[in-house]
Amino acid sequence: MDEALKDKKFIGEILVEKGLVSASAVESALIEQNTIRETAGKQEEAASSIRVPAERLDVLVNLVGELVTVQARLTQTASTANGAELNAIAEEVERLTGELRDTTLNIRMLPIGTTFGRFKRLVRDLSRDLGKEIELTTEGAETELDKTVIEKINDPLVHLIRNSIDHGIESPEERVSIGKPRAGTINLSAAHSGANVLIQIRDDGKGLDKEAILAKAIERGLASPSVELTDKELFSFIFHPGFSTAKEVTNVSGRGVGMDVVRRAIDALRGSITVQSEKGTGTTVSVTLPLTLAIVEGLLVAIKDNYFVLPLSIVEECVELTREDVREAHGKNVAYIRGEMVPYIRLRMAFSISGEPPEIEQIVIAGCNGERVGFVVDSVIGEHQTVIKNLGRLYRDVEGVSGATILGDGTVALIVDIPKLVQGAEKEQHA
Repeated sequence: MDEALKDKKFIGEILVEKGLVSASAVESALIEQNTIRETAGKQEEAASSIRVPAERLDVLVNLVGELVTVQARLTQTASTANGAELNAIAEEVERLTGELRDTTLNIRMLPIGTTFGRFKRLVRDLSRDLGKEIELTTEGAETELDKTVIEKINDPLVHLIRNSIDHGIESPEERVSIGKPRAGTINLSAAHSGANVLIQIRDDGKGLDKEAILAKAIERGLASPSVELTDKELFSFIFHPGFSTAKEVTNVSGRGVGMDVVRRAIDALRGSITVQSEKGTGTTVSVTLPLTLAIVEGLLVAIKDNYFVLPLSIVEECVELTREDVREAHGKNVAYIRGEMVPYIRLRMAFSISGEPPEIEQIVIAGCNGERVGFVVDSVIGEHQTVIKNLGRLYRDVEGVSGATILGDGTVALIVDIPKLVQGAEKEQHA
């Protein structure tokens, strides 16, 4: 058929040759046809999507949260009643509630590329002001995050990119003299990592100056000259308030504010931040964030009559702690687990709960900023789907608690702010 039709002319060409229509008339008819086709395509696209105000979605998420709480209550009642039919209904409601929750939260997901797009101008303007040549590359712009997380991560990312431009990337002349390309590169990437999103800011600059950081830490009394520190411990000093190694104060940096604010903002989002750096090669800052702030999978634990929830995404394992284990530690809060010494925090002491602990306690091992930390509790109840409730303005300054949730029987369980507890324990140790 192709062979037979290849010599045939278009109808427009035949009409022009016959003198029945002009060439311009055929051209305008083709343009009109294309316009009609494009308009029809747009109308179909508009008909397949719908705009909804963000406030309505927030109300829907709150209602789903309440439904999750009621479903937990139904499941608990069904397990107590031991009725086969009631258990079957409870399981069906649990399945439907889970699907409804996931669907509702997916509606609030937005691609992080909308935030990435704003940083190109920031890099261009700052590099021009500082006399540097910098190229920003992005990866994983299609990675989706909850709308509220995207809104709150913008300012911390701005500060991290400003740091890379000012402290990290060298001047074009300096880069050429050490054999690097004249233009520096900052790479901004995002990717899903389990129930979290991993955002990384990489630069190919000069890296962090370990000697300068150590000298400043010793000068401020944060470190001892006689104690050997790992790279991770050394880099953690840059997150202390007022810490700066800049020789002079500029419009961009040098005041010692910023990285501590970044750490607080990431902690408020229940995320974590780590720094890796090689002198002369570059620095990588990794930020791990939860997909959503509305509902979190948690591990429910108990101390006496008090209930607490630990975010399940950072919980690694649970092990027993006996009185003999405590005696062998000689008064130190450390446990020997799988060939590794793991420091632990007693939640009973952290929250000033009176009473004697049981003979055998439980240690919940969690990963916090790349390190393993244990949390000692009386008992581990199990996995719990947690709807986060704010504690209100009266309790917003309470250390170690990021919110609360309502259990199936109406009891309130506090959601443990693991990074804050670890920071508090580190401060006490330094003191």
